[in-house]
Amino acid sequence: MTLFVSQYMLLVTCIRAYENLALRKPAWQEHNWPDKPYDVEWGAAKAVDGMDTDRSAGGTHCTISGPSKTTATWRVDLESVVSISHIDIYYRTDNLPIPSVYTSGFAGFFLYVSNTTSKDDGHLCFHEIQNVTGTPIEIQTIRCSVHGRYVIYYNERIQGVTYPSYYSQYANNDLCEVEVFGCRDPKYHGLNCDQPCPDGCQEKRCDVKTGQCLGCIPGYQGPRCSQDCLVYATKTMEGRPVSGQQIMLSPRYPTSPCMSYSRFSVHEVCAVQTYGLECSLSCGNCSDGETCHHATGMCPRGCNKGVEGDKCQTPCQPGYYGKNCGQRCSENCKVTNHCNRFTGDCDRGCKPGWKIPTCQEECDGGMYGAGCTQSCGPCLHNNQCHHINGTCLNGCSSGYQGWNCKEKCPSGYFGINCENKCTVYCGSNGSCDHVTGICESGCKEGWSGPICGTELSFHATTCTDDNTAIIISLVVSIIIVLIGSVINFLMWKRNQRNAKKGENCTSETRSAHNSDIPSGSNRVRSPYAELGDLDKPNTYEELHHYTESTGEV
Repeated sequence: MTLFVSQYMLLVTCIRAYENLALRKPAWQEHNWPDKPYDVEWGAAKAVDGMDTDRSAGGTHCTISGPSKTTATWRVDLESVVSISHIDIYYRTDNLPIPSVYTSGFAGFFLYVSNTTSKDDGHLCFHEIQNVTGTPIEIQTIRCSVHGRYVIYYNERIQGVTYPSYYSQYANNDLCEVEVFGCRDPKYHGLNCDQPCPDGCQEKRCDVKTGQCLGCIPGYQGPRCSQDCLVYATKTMEGRPVSGQQIMLSPRYPTSPCMSYSRFSVHEVCAVQTYGLECSLSCGNCSDGETCHHATGMCPRGCNKGVEGDKCQTPCQPGYYGKNCGQRCSENCKVTNHCNRFTGDCDRGCKPGWKIPTCQEECDGGMYGAGCTQSCGPCLHNNQCHHINGTCLNGCSSGYQGWNCKEKCPSGYFGINCENKCTVYCGSNGSCDHVTGICESGCKEGWSGPICGTELSFHATTCTDDNTAIIISLVVSIIIVLIGSVINFLMWKRNQRNAKKGENCTSETRSAHNSDIPSGSNRVRSPYAELGDLDKPNTYEELHHYTESTGEV
């Protein structure tokens, strides 16, 4: 009994000698719980936080996936390829005695170790169909001596598949803790990870417990790859020493690891684009067509376009493209973020305003709209219009108006923003060119120039002629006046001469007439007699005579 106990204790000591390589490493799950704050409190990281004492939903020590899902995936990234001994899983129990009701959700799970984020690229460590209610129990230790970077838990409840009756309806990954024990450096093994793997091991990688090689470099064989091909040939070919070349050509050992042995080199690697044991596997799509690592299949400089993962064999997830799937499809794709994983070309073209095929560039060159097929209007200074709706952001060129500057100025207006009126000296209809303002039907009489703004010279001459006519009229009038004055003067002179003649005649007559007047009269001789009629008595004289006779003045 004591021996049993000591052996048991020794077993426990050996198990716990390895480091938990998953502790606080990055974790991810396919379906987070949809409500806050549980999306964080039950997040993927809870399964590697080192706490599993409270395995209930309220303890926030467990990862709890979203409800009503047909698949459930959880993984932890160990951040480098490590040598794994075993994996411990602590499933949710709500702190009830085990097995609990939660075994139905745990049942039928898969456990993988992979060098990529895809389980399909990995090694299946565990899966079995449980047919007994209450299995598997909520604490599992799974032996899996492999090398890998990602530990992936997966479960499913696919429609159309018949599962044992006690299985849960939906898949979940209610994990309270996942511990991955082994050696951080895969080139070492042993309880304390301090024993180097044999030199003959491929990549110097060996089983973490036994130290046996996972594969031999070309030219070596055996569990620890300690026998070279020459020794092997000497023992297996009837004791006759032969050269390495003869061994390689021998048809008797077509599957021997020593088939790649050469007398020139015992470290010959796989041919281009192959890797693995006996170079039987094909490389993925490594960057720039490089070959992958001959042992692991990993691409030394990442992936070529359209794939991702360590081996570059995983297609890009939707919405990503390019080398290592490192570029995101354009948000301007007609179907947002959907594009060719190699080229980035949008699957169904672009949203309006963006240039095909990648929809990363705005329309230019005077084009806009869907497929950049519509022409911009005449924007100010020939600027590009808005790439989506065609609006001229800084206004229109001369002669146009409207939001897209495709409407000409109305009749009678021209220029920037159609603010200028055609000149009033434009021809019959008064209209002008909507861009330049040039009168379309010529100018009115007396005006010239593109916009009829210049007076013609003959118009000034006409004005001068009008002034001349006025002057001439004045001169003629003056001459007529002068002539009339001369004529009047001459007539006056003639009248003067006639008057003198008449005076003489009147004097004679008066002398005869005065003889009847009393003498001694002081009456003054009237000068108006000169104007009287020679044949009749002067009226004035008659009046004078009347006055004298009456004695009235």
